[in-house]
Amino acid sequence: MMDQSSKLSDSKEKDRISNLPDEILSHILCFMPTKYAARTSLLSTRWKSIWTSVHIIDLYSNEQSSGFIDFVDRLLLLRNSSNLNKFRLQCQYGYRHPYRLNSWICTVIKLNVKELVLNFQFYQLLVELPQSLFTSVNLVVLKLAGAVFFGFPMPVFLPSLKVLHLHSLKFLDDDSFQNILSGCPVLEELDIERTNLWDNIKTLCICSSTLKKLRMYDNFCGTSLQQKSVVIKTPVLEIFQLTDMYSVFDVDELPSLVKANFTIYFGDHRSEDYYNGVVGMLGKISNVQHLELRHGIPKVVIEAFDYNKLLLHNLTHLHLQIYDIQWSILLNLLGHLPNLKVLVFNKNKGHKNLELCLWSGEPKSVPKCLSLCLEAIEFSGFAGYKGEMELVRYLLGNAMVLKKLTITSWTRSKKIKADVLKFPRGSSTCQLKLLYYRCPEYPVEWL
Repeated sequence: MMDQSSKLSDSKEKDRISNLPDEILSHILCFMPTKYAARTSLLSTRWKSIWTSVHIIDLYSNEQSSGFIDFVDRLLLLRNSSNLNKFRLQCQYGYRHPYRLNSWICTVIKLNVKELVLNFQFYQLLVELPQSLFTSVNLVVLKLAGAVFFGFPMPVFLPSLKVLHLHSLKFLDDDSFQNILSGCPVLEELDIERTNLWDNIKTLCICSSTLKKLRMYDNFCGTSLQQKSVVIKTPVLEIFQLTDMYSVFDVDELPSLVKANFTIYFGDHRSEDYYNGVVGMLGKISNVQHLELRHGIPKVVIEAFDYNKLLLHNLTHLHLQIYDIQWSILLNLLGHLPNLKVLVFNKNKGHKNLELCLWSGEPKSVPKCLSLCLEAIEFSGFAGYKGEMELVRYLLGNAMVLKKLTITSWTRSKKIKADVLKFPRGSSTCQLKLLYYRCPEYPVEWL
């Protein structure tokens, strides 16, 4: 009897969670998917009142049954009137009554939701969102993806909205998109994904005096009949990430740009307008500090810099993805970057013409950054070709303040390693580190 009483006493002492204040318990439930948080209502009457006051609702369904709809209806009906910080809803199937979705949205808007995330992966169904969503005074973050249609123009005024994500949506026309953007007077971050050929936007115009971060992803490769245009006027933009295959760009000066990441595709089917748009855009990033360029763009960069007589005085970090170019193009590029401190370049193993990365001899003059400020170089995808060996020899010999050169190779040749270690070094403090890919993701020390 004594032992049983002792066990009950120990059990009460160990139930520390129930002794926590309601506010802390509610906060804990916010980190759980809502369907699991709802199950805590079975524990006691106290838990029933706690889970209905959580400030984050996270819902996901990949079912076609009506059970999920009924659950959400009950959830919002039972919830108290306290403000809602975040509401996320992800659905993979369409429903017979899409108005139920809009009723949920209207409800959370009335609860002064600050962050709203909607992802509708429906088939043969497009959702038109309710008017109340676009006049919310409390909404700070809005992320929309999937089967959402912006139809006839409606009043849009989101005075608190700072973050807007629009992924794979459909619009009535160009003005439908512009109507949304013009109704966000304090917008700071815009994220656009255009994976739908029929999004109905011919000219995407991004004009904002407050936008600081822009990410654009468009991987559609069409024909000249579907060529799209992008106009960018963002004077305070600081971060710009772009993936594009076909759009023609018209970009105003970007004087505040600090970081840029461009993945731009080139090939024989690209139009002259596309090419000229890229060259013009690269001429507007004169103050950038961190620059990443992918998919065969370095040659175009040189032509753009030469055409615009551009020197990137503020650029300190450069990351390149190299294809079949002459290494002289890379050295020419360094000549436009007088204050570069970190150079990272990767040579793609899968490209069929890797051996065409040729060495055409040393440039007439050593790039200024090599002599004065380049401190770190990373070369990934090294294969030991003659051109690569000559490039490494040149960089080691002329980088006078280099602190570290890291080479990651696809092969592990003792001869290549011995030859590289013999190269003269312009910097007496330079550390040479050799790695090889035992597997693609995890390079290890080249012993």
